[in-house]
Amino acid sequence: MKLRLGNLVSGLVSRGAAPQQVEATVLFADICGSTRLFEQRGDLYARQLIARALDILAAKTGDQGGEVIKTIGDEIMSRFPTAEQAVRAACTMHRGIKDDPQLAVLNMAVRIGLHHGPVLEIEKNDIVGDAVNIAARMASAAKADQIITTRETVTQLPADLEGITRSLGPVWVKGKEDEMEILEVIWHESTSLTQMASAGDQEKLRNLFYNRLVLEYRGKSIELAPGTQPFTIGRGEKSNLMVDRELVSRSHALIECRQGKFILIDRSTNGTYLSLENGSRFFVRREEFTLHDGGSICLGQAITDKNPDIIRYRCVCG
Repeated sequence: MKLRLGNLVSGLVSRGAAPQQVEATVLFADICGSTRLFEQRGDLYARQLIARALDILAAKTGDQGGEVIKTIGDEIMSRFPTAEQAVRAACTMHRGIKDDPQLAVLNMAVRIGLHHGPVLEIEKNDIVGDAVNIAARMASAAKADQIITTRETVTQLPADLEGITRSLGPVWVKGKEDEMEILEVIWHESTSLTQMASAGDQEKLRNLFYNRLVLEYRGKSIELAPGTQPFTIGRGEKSNLMVDRELVSRSHALIECRQGKFILIDRSTNGTYLSLENGSRFFVRREEFTLHDGGSICLGQAITDKNPDIIRYRCVCG
């Protein structure tokens, strides 16, 4: 069961524990390849190695004036008063893993994401908020041995640290209306900033942030990404997805992406029926509907299990 932030805050206030909003830098560090480690080394030894790595990450957090909020499996979540402290900790985390003889022989690596912004302090030394969500998205997009952050965070850095960052361009981040510029922190001492990532590599990284829409129809799977042309559905032969049924208009509907969200636009005579994963049902005719999570689409008639022309959809992020 998902607990909404508003309900959580209301519950804390009612118990006399009013949460405090503060500025902080949130950092997530994730150990890469832990599943393979368990398969190759066995549960006991793998757990010992992961615990050793987490100890290093926690120690580097403390060295830079941060505090560990929680560990989640093979991931650590920390908070720092400033972006400078967080970035310096991130760099030393990578070096600490590489300098440890037991971990280095296994070529263990971590990926790190961080973001500076407002957080809400709640009970049991925990924090929630926009900065936490964005930092988690940065970590999920980072590759092994990478540090990924945002322009908002980099603007908080002193010149020496800002000078070892490079922009990867603007991306859509889930939950944000506008694009965010993401940057990589170059922590390798031997790496030259003149060795920029190729356009293809940057595009692959940006794509990890994008929402994508997957349509499944009669055994075929179609994936739509931001930046593509509007996707047309209808009985007409020129439709991107042709549904040849009597109640379907020649140009029945189209799907386009706006601000990272996929919008279904009905242009038909008989309308479009939608059934969402949460059980909600909608009918749209000559109007728009924002697709989210997953569900079913049926053109011109109500959705039934036996209808072979149901279009299944799901929104995928990252």
